Amino acid sequence: MAGKKKQSAVQRLFGVGPYGSVLSVGLLFVAVLLARETPGGWMQVSQMTKTVALNVGVVGAFLLVWWSVKTLRPKERGHRLCTTGPFRYVRHPLYASFLSWFDFGFAIYLGHWAFVAWALSLHPLWHYVIRKEEREMEHQFGQAWRDYASRTGRFFPRFFSS
Repeated sequence: MAGKKKQSAVQRLFGVGPYGSVLSVGLLFVAVLLARETPGGWMQVSQMTKTVALNVGVVGAFLLVWWSVKTLRPKERGHRLCTTGPFRYVRHPLYASFLSWFDFGFAIYLGHWAFVAWALSLHPLWHYVIRKEEREMEHQFGQAWRDYASRTGRFFPRFFSS
């Protein structure tokens, strides 16, 4: 493909993560403002429940990140299509660790419905952001990527393949 820019080592290592993270923090700022303006939105949950939710979110995210890094070493990212370990179930387990574990635990810990809305809003945002990375994977790995993508979900396991 003429004129195609080669990915840098940083782009290959982090993908769209930095860009998506900036957008996620921006949305978190909006949630903070919304929480300040809606004092009736505080959840009626105990401090113990909040602490447990945060800990489950942190531990769940850490374990999924650890499993992902053990399965696909950083130096292999962008060079090899990995379909084992957590990649057997989802195409982006590193992003999923935050979108499916950490963010929800954090939202419950913060204790306002605006933060739950923030955590929920991250999914469509990241589905949009990840498209560039997936186009690059399809370009690099072709039919193998398309087959893999048809049987796995982006952030949640796909129980029924297309």
